[in-house]
Amino acid sequence: MSFEAILFIAVLVIASKLGGELLHRIGQPTILGNVLAGIIVGPALLAIVQPIEAIELFVSIGVFFLFFLIGLEEIDVAGLFKVMKGRIFAGSAIAFLIPFLVAGLFGLTIDLDFIQSFAIASVIAASSLGVTAKVLSDLGKLKSTIGLEIFTVTAIVEFIAIIFVSVFIQIDTSSESTDISQMLWLFAKMVIFFAIAGLLSVYGLPQFFRLIKNHLRVKEAYFAIVIGMILLVAYFAEISGVHGAIGALLLGIAVSRMTRDEYHEISKNINVIGYGIFIPIFFAGIGLHFSLAFLELEWWIIAVFILIMTGVKFLSSYIAVRIAKMRPASTVAYGVMSKGAVDLALMLSLLQAEIMDNKIFSLLVLGTLITMIISSVELQRKLKKITPFVIGASELVLSPFYFRRVVSDTPAIAVINTAFSKTKQDITIKEFNENNTITKKPFLVFDDEDRLVGLISKREINNSHKKTRDLTNVSDVMYKKFHTTLPDEYLFTVIQKMNSHPFDLIPVIDPNNDGKVIGIITDEAIMNLLTEAEKS
Repeated sequence: MSFEAILFIAVLVIASKLGGELLHRIGQPTILGNVLAGIIVGPALLAIVQPIEAIELFVSIGVFFLFFLIGLEEIDVAGLFKVMKGRIFAGSAIAFLIPFLVAGLFGLTIDLDFIQSFAIASVIAASSLGVTAKVLSDLGKLKSTIGLEIFTVTAIVEFIAIIFVSVFIQIDTSSESTDISQMLWLFAKMVIFFAIAGLLSVYGLPQFFRLIKNHLRVKEAYFAIVIGMILLVAYFAEISGVHGAIGALLLGIAVSRMTRDEYHEISKNINVIGYGIFIPIFFAGIGLHFSLAFLELEWWIIAVFILIMTGVKFLSSYIAVRIAKMRPASTVAYGVMSKGAVDLALMLSLLQAEIMDNKIFSLLVLGTLITMIISSVELQRKLKKITPFVIGASELVLSPFYFRRVVSDTPAIAVINTAFSKTKQDITIKEFNENNTITKKPFLVFDDEDRLVGLISKREINNSHKKTRDLTNVSDVMYKKFHTTLPDEYLFTVIQKMNSHPFDLIPVIDPNNDGKVIGIITDEAIMNLLTEAEKS
């Protein structure tokens, strides 16, 4: 029995947890403390711990636990598929592709081969949810609109990076040939594995775990089987030509489909053993492989890599956010550019697969730590300066001072829209449906003298009885208690009125002719004014 391995593991566990605690106390990610602890006790500085085989086993298990928990807690597949065809996916693709192409082409210019260049580029282009989630959680914005937007884009970028790195590793380890047929076959094997894993996630694994739990009397035995399944799925993923971390990730996604109580029970227990032992050892293990050997590289190579990981990564995130029309753009961009657990795990995988050497690995670790600090510090600083404001059905995060200044100085007439949908009160619901296309926006209802008497929306129509719609008039179901505004009222008052009735628009009344509508003000119009004014 190697007592040296026991000593090394003990030192790593203690050092990584103390390092994480110290960094947490000064407002920095605990991951950063774990990695720095590994650097300090490892060969780079004190040389107390060496990256021996036993440590590498713990590190590998830590990777599987980490990706299982990422799939369990961070990746919402249903949510990702909902935005696959939208501007959010387009923005996410841009956030990945710009640094991926820049880093990949730069790798080719410094004589790295194709696989090395673009495998490394995949890691550089990756984003990671862990650090951003901690910042959002600490500031109470994890479930806010801005938090959900950051999560959606970052999760897509994270998932793309995991797939790309897995493909490049399999291409490199399967054959030295990089022809199209080889790549297509690897993609096909991954698709087959994903299909089988997907079917199991829906029809097999949740029921299997539930069956095991119901028939085992010893609670610990159930969680031991869950842990065993994580390792088994990772093993079968590897022999199927897919990186083991992908298998663990898919298992986590499968378990996330279980009932709320079952999900929380598994999440709580796996978090204890994962973040209690294996995952901190994994992050500290990153530090063990870190060295100052990257200083042997040309200074301009170091500078360009750091620039890509910070400047290009932020620029691509900013462009992505603008494409996805998320606001405020710079704040969301700092969240999307964040790096952390996933990046470090993928880097270690590339190092172990000998796709990159220790010089590049150490440089990328340094770049990741720098980016991690920049993104977390800037995200915290910007989030503290903004407040979410609800306008009708929309939410916008802005500086309170800026918001108050704009809405207190701008009259309603500045955002009035003279085109609006209208109808008469004495027509039947059936006639209304036949003559109009019902959208989310309500119709203004007028009497025979063209005076505004109510509003009607899809909600009121749906609430009416289907069998009597040819007998029921619009006046019978329309909303009669509504607010109006005058052209010279300031937006501050308009927003208050809009938020106190069930519609996201306010009719604007002619001050010289009570009851005559000259236009409407919508939540979109106010949002556009605020965002355009912010740009200028």
